[in-house]
Amino acid sequence: MRNLLDDIAVIGAGLGGCALALALSAHNIPITIYELRDEDAPILNSGVILTPNGLRVLDFLGVFDRVKDRCYKATYRNFKNAKDETVRSVYIANEQSYGYCNHRIWRRILLKEMRGMLVERQVTILYNTKFEGIVYESKNEGVDFTVNGQIRHASLLIGSDGIYSRVRSHLSPDIIPEYTGIIGLLSHIPRASVAWPYEDYVLNFTLQDKPGALVIMPEDPEAVDIMVAMQVHHPEQSRKDLDDLQADKERLVSFYTKAYDQWGPTARKIIDQVVAHKENCFIWPYMRMPKIPRWYSENSGRVILLGDGAHGQIALPPSSGQGVNQALEDVYSLVTLLTSLCGSGANNSISDGNGLATAATTETLLEGLAFWQDLRQKRIDAVFDWTMNASNLQRLPEAERQRLLDAGKHKGPGDDMSWLYGYEVDEEIRAWVQQVRI
Repeated sequence: MRNLLDDIAVIGAGLGGCALALALSAHNIPITIYELRDEDAPILNSGVILTPNGLRVLDFLGVFDRVKDRCYKATYRNFKNAKDETVRSVYIANEQSYGYCNHRIWRRILLKEMRGMLVERQVTILYNTKFEGIVYESKNEGVDFTVNGQIRHASLLIGSDGIYSRVRSHLSPDIIPEYTGIIGLLSHIPRASVAWPYEDYVLNFTLQDKPGALVIMPEDPEAVDIMVAMQVHHPEQSRKDLDDLQADKERLVSFYTKAYDQWGPTARKIIDQVVAHKENCFIWPYMRMPKIPRWYSENSGRVILLGDGAHGQIALPPSSGQGVNQALEDVYSLVTLLTSLCGSGANNSISDGNGLATAATTETLLEGLAFWQDLRQKRIDAVFDWTMNASNLQRLPEAERQRLLDAGKHKGPGDDMSWLYGYEVDEEIRAWVQQVRI
């Protein structure tokens, strides 16, 4: 199989799609990115948590050095009660253990930097371009697809187009994400607007009380702006109902104020400022979808899906802090697999490891993609289990949280996060590639 990496189409110019294009362009592989929205379209007004496993990928891509000074850095996560007492400090990560501590950065800053790097590398990003579907795919010729009513061709098409992925509709047309009845509610306020109970009040904490928990995280190195988040149950809603809720700022702040008198004094001060800055409120609905049988086209392997559109069960919620980081792992592992199998650029047949090109087969590609999906699905399953059994537990109302703990449920892995942050796949992938060559 020659020409597999001659001309790759990437659907979606979000963080995952841009990371994919940066990884491919580092191997001199031609890429065109197709993005539905305008170049200046509003970007979700929040930050992203970058944990050591994701930062390792960003470092490899050359992104980390360009953004690290614009991040808030954290080594511990603190838990406070209604009396402003720190009841627990959880070690997160540091450079000595994992090479990096946790970083948080505004999504818009990270995306702008990554897109800027692609412009520097002369990678084409076509904005206002709607991917409409696959017309034809061939084991030997590649993929024909339509955008804006026109047929385009690529040797390989990779979808990084989110939870409502149109690429997924080609691979698994019957799989549609469903709302779980839980939303992440987020807002941003100036940290200085809150009358904190004492000087040097911690910046990065979860305030647990009877109604639930408020999660506080700075969005910049100086903690000028802080995110205020909570997790709430909300009845089953259609996508239109959720869109309407997203636009109704009065309804959004009502979630914060619903049990106002049950919160402690510091929580009430924070909630007061959320109400005063209600224009900054938005929701993140937690979505569920079945596991996808294949993240790639069954007969040719010429269409591949990664990121939120591929991750089955519940699309990783913001409480996991792993949505972006797992997409980065998808990117790194997939590009490592493809380039290990096929080399780079014009010479992209399978290499025997000594610079000698050998004929690749569709069967080899499909076996490799099956291996990659299995590797990634096991990883996503582990992260999902941790999110449901440890991270989300801390955001439940006090009575529900205690009931689950008393019942012996929701036991997390403890504070040792080496299973998550120390994740590396290079040797495993290259060992598999070497095995198929023998």
